[in-house]
Amino acid sequence: MRGNFKSNGNGNGNGNGDGVAMGALYTSPLTPHASPVGLSRRHFLAALGVLALPLPALAGLPRRTLLAAAADDGGPFFEAVNGGAPLRLPTRGHGMLPIPGSDELILVARRAGFWLARIDWRRGVEVQRIAPAPGRHFYGHAILSPDGATLYTTENDIERGAGVVGVYDAATLTRRGEFSSHGIGPHELYWLVPGRTLAVANGGILTLPQSGRDKLNLASMAPSVAIFDLPSGTLLSSHALSDNTLSLRHLARTADGTLGIAIQAESPDGRDVMDTPLLAVLRDGRLTLAEHLPGWGGYAASVAAVGDVFVATALQGDVILLWRSDGSFLGEVGLQRPAGIAVDGERVYVSNEMGLIAELDVARRRPTPLATRAGVKWDNHLVVV
Repeated sequence: MRGNFKSNGNGNGNGNGDGVAMGALYTSPLTPHASPVGLSRRHFLAALGVLALPLPALAGLPRRTLLAAAADDGGPFFEAVNGGAPLRLPTRGHGMLPIPGSDELILVARRAGFWLARIDWRRGVEVQRIAPAPGRHFYGHAILSPDGATLYTTENDIERGAGVVGVYDAATLTRRGEFSSHGIGPHELYWLVPGRTLAVANGGILTLPQSGRDKLNLASMAPSVAIFDLPSGTLLSSHALSDNTLSLRHLARTADGTLGIAIQAESPDGRDVMDTPLLAVLRDGRLTLAEHLPGWGGYAASVAAVGDVFVATALQGDVILLWRSDGSFLGEVGLQRPAGIAVDGERVYVSNEMGLIAELDVARRRPTPLATRAGVKWDNHLVVV
């Protein structure tokens, strides 16, 4: 997969293979993996003295195209798996937002991000790239209004260290304004009532460009889920957990209307976070922790919903987790370094940091590997188009 694509030259290097402008990328094709992938949690494998258990034979590529950000030895890139061409990125990409009725998407740089791009995913071409407004940086996610006319992004007011939601014309990516996220470190956004009621997960963690990804306020972090009236941007309600060290980041919603929030546990006092909860649920106006077991590793990389079931990837715990919408625990599926999740009706796709893309049978709690890319580290999100 080769190409000769041009960049607008606005890349912002950071020394981790990131100083590369958006452009053509050649990668090896998806191939059967050369080594087995673990099916059990890391601590369970260690206790048994087993390095890994084999997955079933490869079943073939996904039936649909999957959008994913990733990295390899050459640095970060974006790819539309099974339907598009890859594209080098200036820094790591994070949230992806397909534009309905087109082969384009919005890709937002990982925090602290200084670019947002419109990409033709089928051709692997950057169509447009913008920088944040002066004194702002992106926090990795965006969402479109139901009519496709307005784009909302999570951003940081650098001088005040306060979260804002940027408002853009979706067609031109011209910035129209902003409103407060009523928190620090806003991350993912989700429509509760399309076009009218918006949820924003405020992670509560302060980062600044001059200190990179260093977390500057762990002792005083204040994560929350804020609910807004749109288009006014008026705060309707704000919800927080009693444990302010549990950063609230990614969002999903079950069929019964329960909002699930993936957790990243922090440790201002140096305590081990291996056994912390990884999901909170906002249900009937109350934010509570879902049931949890020890050993999940303190970090849910992604969360999605299938019917009334939440699915989350515990990257540090080598396990995929399942809950009912009321927060009761359903079970787990072992997979080494699980990362992104994409839902297509009843089909669930999962990626990991070892180049694997698998289809997850939620009912049987079994992953079927579809393909692997040697040397590729898939990022936290997958999107089906």
